[in-house]
Amino acid sequence: MHDESSRRWQPEPHDSRGQPWSSVGVPRYSHCPRFTSKLNAVCPCLQVCVAMILPSRQIALSLSLLLLVACAQQPVATAPPAEPVFSAPPAADVRKPQREPVLPIEQIVQLLESGDYRNASKHLKRFLAAHPSDSAAKNLLQQTRLDPLSYLGAEHTTHVVEQGETLSSIARRYLGSAMRFVILARYNALANPKQLEVGQTLKIPLHPPVIDRPLAATASPSAAATASGWPPPAGTGATVLARLYGERIEMLLAAERYLEAVDTAAEAGERQPATGAWSGWLKPLDQRANALLWQQRAIAQMQTSDVAAHESAYAGFAKALALSPELEPAKTYREAMRSVLVLDYHEAAIVRYRNQQLDAALELWDKALALDPQFGPAQGYRLRALELKRRVQNLDAAAAQQTVTDNP
Repeated sequence: MHDESSRRWQPEPHDSRGQPWSSVGVPRYSHCPRFTSKLNAVCPCLQVCVAMILPSRQIALSLSLLLLVACAQQPVATAPPAEPVFSAPPAADVRKPQREPVLPIEQIVQLLESGDYRNASKHLKRFLAAHPSDSAAKNLLQQTRLDPLSYLGAEHTTHVVEQGETLSSIARRYLGSAMRFVILARYNALANPKQLEVGQTLKIPLHPPVIDRPLAATASPSAAATASGWPPPAGTGATVLARLYGERIEMLLAAERYLEAVDTAAEAGERQPATGAWSGWLKPLDQRANALLWQQRAIAQMQTSDVAAHESAYAGFAKALALSPELEPAKTYREAMRSVLVLDYHEAAIVRYRNQQLDAALELWDKALALDPQFGPAQGYRLRALELKRRVQNLDAAAAQQTVTDNP
């Protein structure tokens, strides 16, 4: 007798053609309990399907399809989809537009002196937005807007520029204020007002407008001067007037507004009660203001690469030091400009020498040696130029003599 389990281990049956079932796609040991348990672990449908396998190729194929369909219908546990990660958008690069700085009035004056009226006008507007009561800035801006011919008049005389004169000093002499150099420059159509040449002719209006001075009949003179702005009104006492002018000039010097300081000192000299009455305090301030103004202009000129500007800078430092012998950096910069000019003259002389312009080259080397008598390169080249000039003169003389001989 065989029990139920023994029957499961009988040799596997064959189909009607004598082929074992395993050859038609059914596992040979499909009746093995261990095999069945492994299949059931993969898919619960396998145990039932294997038990129902019939010895037929067509049925085996059909059952295989059923097996696949049954397995496909089993739900497959899948991991839940990951939650989307939302990242904050990058912060927008919001930058405030860069605003141009408010230039001090002395730098704006330098723009005006160089003839850059458009840029100066822009900076004057920005300056007045920050300092709406500044009378000097208002005056300068007005001069950039006025029609010079209509304002100063067509009738004019002439002035020939002399050594040491500036447009500011000429404006103070003829128009009553050094600050009026802007309208005078435009009246003469000067492209670069600070580059005046000795012997240059300027038009001077015959009937320039009188400078308006605010008057105040009420309140104390000091309070009236403070309320109405500058200059102090007529009727101010000499003591108060001297104090106001002294404080004003000191304030302008501290602010490096040297042109205004010079103009204010000249105005104070006109309003002193008697000639020389304020010279004890006014003359030192006036000299200091002029020295600083010459130094300021010379510093601006030395920063260019133009030989003529370097010459003006060197002369400007000399004028500043004549008024204030220990003024710095004028004292140091003048020595630096001396060396720069020596090289300028030497390099220009070499160009003339190579172009056989011997007289021009010698003149430049003479200038270089006047500034630095020990400058070796200029000494050597100058001797060579003199020797070459002597030879040329001898050749010219010989040629002239030959001409006389050939034409008795």
